[in-house]
Amino acid sequence: DPQHLLVGVIDYGFPSLTTYSSIDGGATWQGPFQPPYPHEELGTAGDPVVAFGRDSTAYTSFISINVREYTLGTLVAEALVSSIAVSSSKNGGTAWQEAVITSRSNVTSKLTGDPQHPLGTITFEFLDKPWMDVGPNPKDLAKDSIYVTYTKFAEEWRIFWLEDLAFLSNPVTFTTIEMVRSEDGGTTWSAPLAVSPTMRRTFGGQAEPAEA
Repeated sequence: DPQHLLVGVIDYGFPSLTTYSSIDGGATWQGPFQPPYPHEELGTAGDPVVAFGRDSTAYTSFISINVREYTLGTLVAEALVSSIAVSSSKNGGTAWQEAVITSRSNVTSKLTGDPQHPLGTITFEFLDKPWMDVGPNPKDLAKDSIYVTYTKFAEEWRIFWLEDLAFLSNPVTFTTIEMVRSEDGGTTWSAPLAVSPTMRRTFGGQAEPAEA
């Protein structure tokens, strides 16, 4: 229906992202309608994208946020992490299902040596800038697949110690565009697939291709 329009916005008057729907080509609008963010997350963080399937199912993708606890020796801290979530609507965007996480970031480390004063690196990931599209499943053209891309930022920090205090060196940032897809209306999602080269950037330097 070319007269049915859908927009997603960041509205700081609400605890979640909001959508608005028009069935007359934009002359009038209904809303706001709020897609519920995943129940295990703390909230949403922006970048809404909307799309329609050929069966008129509406979809919206967005960033959701949480925190991850990590340890360095005896030190315990938390880092902000993100996920890319997708919610669906069977009535044109006026009521949304609870969102499903398509991919999530993490905190990873490569540590060696004394467990109380480990050396190595710790990497903080953040998923950002999602985009979404819906199109025929190449294995079954009668069905739709949902495709979501996003940029994964991975900041790698080297750890060093001064007595019992842990310090982190200037980071090296690795940037990769990844894609996930769903073939069952957004219920389950594929593992992330890199669809761009990974770029490496040192603090204050220029981006360059990362070594294979």
